[in-house]
Amino acid sequence: MKSTPLQTLALAATLLIPAMMTAQVDRTKAPAAGPAPEVHLGEHKSFTLDNGMRVIIVENHKIPIISAQLRFDIPPVLQGDKAGYQELTGELLTTGTARHTKAQIDELVDGLGAQFSGASDGLYASALTKNFPKLMDLFYEVVSSSNFPREEFDKAKTRAISQITARGDDPDQIAAMVGHALTFGKDNPYGEVPTEASMGKATRDDVYNYYRYFFQPKQGYLVLVGDITAKDGEAMARNYFGTWKGAELPVEKDAQGHDVVKGLGPIITATKQPRRPANVRVAFVDRPGSAQSVIKVVFPVDLKPNDPLALDAQVLNTILGGGVFNARLMQNLREDKGYTYGAYSSLDADRWFGSFSGGCSVRNAVTDSAATQVLAEIAGMRNSPVKADELALAKSYMAGSFARSLEDPRTVARFALNTYLNQLKPDHYETYLKRLDAVTAEEVQQAAIRFLHPDSCTLLVVGDKAQVAKTLEPLAGDGHVLDFDVNGDLVRLDPTEGATPAPAGMTAQNVLDAYVKAIGGKPALDKVKDVRKNYTTTVQGMAATMTEYNQAPNLYAMEMKMGDMLLQKLAFDGTRGKLSSMMGEKELLDTELDPLRESAYAFPELHYAELEFAARLLGVVDIDGTKTYRVQVQTLPGGRFDEYYDVKTGLKLRRKENQEQEGGGWVQVITDYSDYKPVAGVLFPHVLHQKGGMDMTLNATSIDVNKGIDAAVFKVD
Repeated sequence: MKSTPLQTLALAATLLIPAMMTAQVDRTKAPAAGPAPEVHLGEHKSFTLDNGMRVIIVENHKIPIISAQLRFDIPPVLQGDKAGYQELTGELLTTGTARHTKAQIDELVDGLGAQFSGASDGLYASALTKNFPKLMDLFYEVVSSSNFPREEFDKAKTRAISQITARGDDPDQIAAMVGHALTFGKDNPYGEVPTEASMGKATRDDVYNYYRYFFQPKQGYLVLVGDITAKDGEAMARNYFGTWKGAELPVEKDAQGHDVVKGLGPIITATKQPRRPANVRVAFVDRPGSAQSVIKVVFPVDLKPNDPLALDAQVLNTILGGGVFNARLMQNLREDKGYTYGAYSSLDADRWFGSFSGGCSVRNAVTDSAATQVLAEIAGMRNSPVKADELALAKSYMAGSFARSLEDPRTVARFALNTYLNQLKPDHYETYLKRLDAVTAEEVQQAAIRFLHPDSCTLLVVGDKAQVAKTLEPLAGDGHVLDFDVNGDLVRLDPTEGATPAPAGMTAQNVLDAYVKAIGGKPALDKVKDVRKNYTTTVQGMAATMTEYNQAPNLYAMEMKMGDMLLQKLAFDGTRGKLSSMMGEKELLDTELDPLRESAYAFPELHYAELEFAARLLGVVDIDGTKTYRVQVQTLPGGRFDEYYDVKTGLKLRRKENQEQEGGGWVQVITDYSDYKPVAGVLFPHVLHQKGGMDMTLNATSIDVNKGIDAAVFKVD
């Protein structure tokens, strides 16, 4: 349809008006900020019970829900050689009382449609108004008489150890944990690192007595929020907790004046502020084969929540890397350099020990460049005032976050609790927006000068040391890169991972030859034409079997079953490979065949040259009190694995490698070999324990040599 002149004129006017409006606005400048709005947080009632418990009540009748939180003011306490036990408190708090088992507690909570969760410093619960009185019965019961059943403790401890084991496969978790250790020191509660060994020493009594000692009314804060009046809330608080005295424990004093609790030991809290390094300390955690590096710049900060510069510090961190896309770290490392998907920082105020952390994850080739840029951006915050548009954007972002937080009625209660715990001024939150609006560029720079220390920090990198570490030496104040393990402990002898170098003249080939001799000698191994190994194991708690087949010259197959159900089958005919599982069948191609090519040899150590593997001896390593040679084997596709051979017996005790997971990512797999027994004149390990990926122990029920294997086992259709 043809338009009329009038319609054309109207359309032109419609298009012109927005253009005129756009022309009148300078989009290159941030709009001028209006005056900071008044903040009215709402009233809360607060009082103290005779037993010393502080009660905070916040009314909000918009929805018929009431929540209760009981928070105990517990200082950071050293856990020592049982590091990790405190984290079990919250999980175990709701697993049983004198009256109810865990199952009964769960059933009661579900029946009330409630939320109910424990923490290492208290308990939280929430329910509809009509159900809340019944929930408070259970709330008080758990707080006052949780009994931490041993069977529940054993389950929680097992889960915790499993999580610690898995932590070693996650570079971000490694960086976080080691970062804490290097920021605060391992003699500080914030720097302690739970390990399998420390969790192994933890007992149910440690957790139970920790709860009984610290869950005391005199250091408790009961917060009631929601559809409840101040009068009813006070009556409820006095009814349930007014006469509660807490547990009575026999406590003595040691020579240093620490409380010593029977069944727990001395209660040692850290009071000394952690010290920063004298210059830039470069720390490295090696993850061989990793394609990326996790970079963190960390150091302790003496910054309390009630510090006069705390708000200025929050603004400076927002500008540096605290969540805004236009933050300097993000703009530099992502937008300008293209090194990473995201770069962030945090500057945490803490009533005990504050800290700074900033960094990103990058590919190996740019690790040193990215680390240099992170340090440069931190220094840049100190060297000159921030720009006006940066400051305006940061203030706008922070004001918006603050405003959104006020939409939750629990915010008022949280603010009130923080005011008491951190000794803030009574109007701290009411004046937040006005104080934020008044922050200047000069004040941000002064905060940066006081709190940011790029010349006195730890630069932590988790990645492939062989590819990356050397490039970081120029950044270190002393020119050296220090090696740390995944638990934040210093590795004394860098590339050899052990305490002593290998004897002069000893080579990787010597170690491999000694192993061949130890298990029977090359003539005996050459007589082995086929091997069938039958193992029993457990998969997700259920019994399973695994059978491996080798046939000369280079055929391999493996079957894993749970009863008659096939879980997985591999077949390699010397050229082609196939994977069969419950998900179907798949032909393996290219690099997917590399593990099978090695496994195809019953004794691959005899065929490293044929496989084009390059082995080198790195030194002597201690494994559970046994001296072993560490041999690193470089594979043709560019991967590598480490093998550990007993110095005295020559037997292989361990293999360590990074394996790619389905769906992406890498996991470190450690296989320990033990219980060597002779079969047809050759020693075979009869127990294989694998950690990482799928943790399991394989126990050989039979190993058959030269008994013949059906050719169909190796067939690839």
